[in-house]
Amino acid sequence: MGGVIADHLAHCSPAETEEIHGDFPDEDIMGIEVESWKMYFDGATNQNRSGIGVLLISPKGTHIPFYGRLNFPTTNNATEFEACIMGLQAALGLRVKELEVYGDLALIISQIQNRWKIKEEKLMPYHECLQKWTSKFSMIQYQYVPKMQN
Repeated sequence: MGGVIADHLAHCSPAETEEIHGDFPDEDIMGIEVESWKMYFDGATNQNRSGIGVLLISPKGTHIPFYGRLNFPTTNNATEFEACIMGLQAALGLRVKELEVYGDLALIISQIQNRWKIKEEKLMPYHECLQKWTSKFSMIQYQYVPKMQN
């Protein structure tokens, strides 16, 4: 949509541009409300394999699923981090700027929020990677949601 407006203004004469500017005085603009996207993530592992899944939900209610299988031995906590990282990367790929993130493992959500210390040394690189991706959003909020609601 923004490209159409820019193209239109590029073809206007300076007088026409002034007229358009006069039709939209800045003082009448209170603000632009940007609705945030939602992201649900989950990871699971057993003795045979590990899988991760993410569901992105747009402000208009469009559901966009992502999933993958991990081809290396890992722990359940690591699969949760992998799923969250994959979801953040997917959201950024869709140019999402505001995101509400929901996960069903209280330990991981609390570690992401820096409320709980990470004791497993193997999880530190995941946490650092997650913080890097988190910093790319203008607003991001993490919330624990019980497994039955995820």
